[in-house]
Amino acid sequence: MIFTSREIAQLRHLEILAAKVSKGQLHGEREMKHPGPGSGFREHRGYHMGDEFRRVDWNVYARMETLVVKVFDAEEALDLAVVQDCSASMRGAAAQCAAKVGAALGVVALSRLDRVRWIAAGGRRGTETFVGRGRQADLLDTVEAEASGKTDLLAAVQAGQSRTSRGGVAFVVSDFFDPAGATRALSYLLSRRYRVRAIEIEDNTALAPPPVGRTRLVDAETGAVMKLDITPEVLEAYRHAREARTRGLKSFCRWAGVGFLRVRADQPFFEIVRTAIARGWLAP
Repeated sequence: MIFTSREIAQLRHLEILAAKVSKGQLHGEREMKHPGPGSGFREHRGYHMGDEFRRVDWNVYARMETLVVKVFDAEEALDLAVVQDCSASMRGAAAQCAAKVGAALGVVALSRLDRVRWIAAGGRRGTETFVGRGRQADLLDTVEAEASGKTDLLAAVQAGQSRTSRGGVAFVVSDFFDPAGATRALSYLLSRRYRVRAIEIEDNTALAPPPVGRTRLVDAETGAVMKLDITPEVLEAYRHAREARTRGLKSFCRWAGVGFLRVRADQPFFEIVRTAIARGWLAP
């Protein structure tokens, strides 16, 4: 279990906050009516992996041999994709922060009967789908807090999508140190009709440059070794490169309509997820 008993209690507070936002009880939010599991029948739609079997219209299947589910006039169930960067660059505090933020987002969504697709970028696992409050414990057991492998966000989100994926909301929780370019995965999710939110986790301790002098650097993901003479000029260039990378990511998100949040690796997960909920990022 990645959460302490105190943090489990904080998850319940986040569930309450998300419910208030969805019902328009907080300032700046408004209640919206969407199709979803509820009272009055509205329409049929095709069956998607993870749909509850009790919602399948078996009469239609008996006549047409086609799986469809019933859609009702009530609050819409949200399709939420959580892309957690589990690559080797996300070690230590960054890995713990990403795991807790991703798990908390999923737990809150499952409390509202949303469908959660958890996608690991790197690490030992691939993709898992969860539906309903009863799967919260399964989600927590699945979420990884260990970092390994190379960063390839695009390959992870492509592998995590099925042909029946129909968009929804997607969170990408990462340091965005992707050699192939961090924005490719965000663009792909946008092309699949997701409303995308990027949470950049910055571990200042891990990213702190070495002191001036001769040093040996090892790439956390590839093991490549580089020997450098660290000078004040090199340190200044490194600082500018870090700032330019984050500015570029933030500018892309603003241009593409992607929600962007930059957080510290040592920042409590509760604060991060509360900010995302208050911004309406979990609303259908």
